[in-house]
Amino acid sequence: MKRIYLIVVIVVSLIIGLFLFMKFKGSSLEKTLEEAKAYTKYEMICDMEMVHNDELKSYEVTVNYLKDKKQQYYKVELYDKSINQSQIIIKNKDGVYVLTPTLNQVFKFQSDWPENSPKPYIYSSLLDLLEANKPEKIDDGYQVEGKITLPNDDRIVKQEIIFDKNLHPQRVTCLDKDETELIIVKVKQFDPKKSIKTSTFDQEKVLKDAQDDYQSVASTDILYPVVDLGSVLDSETVSTVEGDKNHVLRFTGDKNFTIVESLENNGNGVVNVIDDEIIDLIDGFAYYSDSRMTMMNSGMMCSIYSNDLSKAEMVSIITSMQSSTTK
Repeated sequence: MKRIYLIVVIVVSLIIGLFLFMKFKGSSLEKTLEEAKAYTKYEMICDMEMVHNDELKSYEVTVNYLKDKKQQYYKVELYDKSINQSQIIIKNKDGVYVLTPTLNQVFKFQSDWPENSPKPYIYSSLLDLLEANKPEKIDDGYQVEGKITLPNDDRIVKQEIIFDKNLHPQRVTCLDKDETELIIVKVKQFDPKKSIKTSTFDQEKVLKDAQDDYQSVASTDILYPVVDLGSVLDSETVSTVEGDKNHVLRFTGDKNFTIVESLENNGNGVVNVIDDEIIDLIDGFAYYSDSRMTMMNSGMMCSIYSNDLSKAEMVSIITSMQSSTTK
């Protein structure tokens, strides 16, 4: 009798154990991660704040992603709340396009963006960090942190991410070595069932639609660099070349450099193919060639020229440009 009782207990225990195992396996993080990595589309909308030289920049970021066979499509709209302007980055089968709708400007690059470096608003990048580190189970989800390296911002050394139980991102924080929060992304919506077509990534259609959403805005505030590397503003002039108005700032010191800001605000919509070296930034692009670096900053096309500055020094200066009212 005791033997029969013992056998019954063992069998029941095995059944319960198997049930619990299957239940755990069916809801395990590993399985959820595989399901998340298998998404072929999503739309993510988030608010992003960036601290740079004591200035707080606020963006609304909208990301659309589609995988069609082997081709991956991306559209990232970075809406700058302070100047009511957007920069849109598109990756399709033809390349990478950067659009500034209010200036009717389009630039084309050959780049492996956005896979070339971690992005706090690209889902695959967030999953990569989760997979490479040990996540912690928290209420209603998971939290993970890990080291990251950004090619053009050596301040950021760590990223923290909070996911819900389905591994949909909720919050992303990028920190420096002192644990100071430099970038905060708060996800308002993540929808892997959103209907997304390849036409979403047609740069001509996107430019036209975006121009209907944003009125053309003339940039009137002159920008000045917060980072000057010890040089001083030696002269400030305005020139007009073929109808384009340029503001020229010349800095002298141990390292001399000149900044030219284009005030022209009505491009012709023609695609400008850029063969220069791409400088990939969290909130846009710059490009470099022959001691010159150019980027769109606060709605203006800014170029810095120097034989004395390294590329890293040019990045630090051109990304620190602010209007005199915020400087």
